[in-house]
Amino acid sequence: MDDLPTRFAAARARRADPARPELAATALAAACCDVLAVDGAVVSVAGRDAWRLPVGASDDAAAVAERWRFTVGQGPGGGDGAAEPLVVDADGLRTRWPALHDQLRRHTPFRSTVTLPLRLLLPGGATGPGVLDLHLHRERPLAPPGPGAAPLDLGPARRVAALVGAGLDATGAGATGATGAGAGEGDGEPDWMDAPTARARQRVWMVISMAQQVLAVERADALALLRATAYVQDRTLEDLAEDVVAGRTPLGSLRG
Repeated sequence: MDDLPTRFAAARARRADPARPELAATALAAACCDVLAVDGAVVSVAGRDAWRLPVGASDDAAAVAERWRFTVGQGPGGGDGAAEPLVVDADGLRTRWPALHDQLRRHTPFRSTVTLPLRLLLPGGATGPGVLDLHLHRERPLAPPGPGAAPLDLGPARRVAALVGAGLDATGAGATGATGAGAGEGDGEPDWMDAPTARARQRVWMVISMAQQVLAVERADALALLRATAYVQDRTLEDLAEDVVAGRTPLGSLRG
């Protein structure tokens, strides 16, 4: 008898905090690490302009990895969800996405990734894309993590991705609305749209809009300028956006 769904449900229950429904996707991400041979996981959905909105990370290191992916503007899976599982070892990261490779090595313990697609039920009955990013300390994702340990198997990983998608659908089905930036009370958005990782990304989107107005530039140019500033300062867009909102970094000072 296949016990993967049972083990995943048990891991998710251990990680869940009933008092904080906005962390439902965080529990799902952490459960991925408990049942698969991976070291970090991030659950994202398609957000504004097809950019990813991270709604749950297994731990701080996984959240940092996702933030650097958005900051450098490159990485596996594109912006609106991967069509098929994508396995990327350390050499693949180095040759295809060198900026991301360098930042992951400098700021996280992760050396390889596996990206799997999610198909989510959205408010109103529509479906939308999502992504499950699995991060690994080892340089070859499908290699055993150690002597006598089982390697990551894409078959169970695909099934776990399906369980994550179903879990998001279930936790979002009865939601009455998120309170994050851009979400209005009673707008029907799931509670996990108000997760800390999602709120931080929404703050970046707000700062991009502010930069458009203050600097009189197009949206793409505002994002490029913010990315360049963050990269030069060796910080993520989330860190830069927090300083802008707090008034510590005036947008006018970012002009080239």
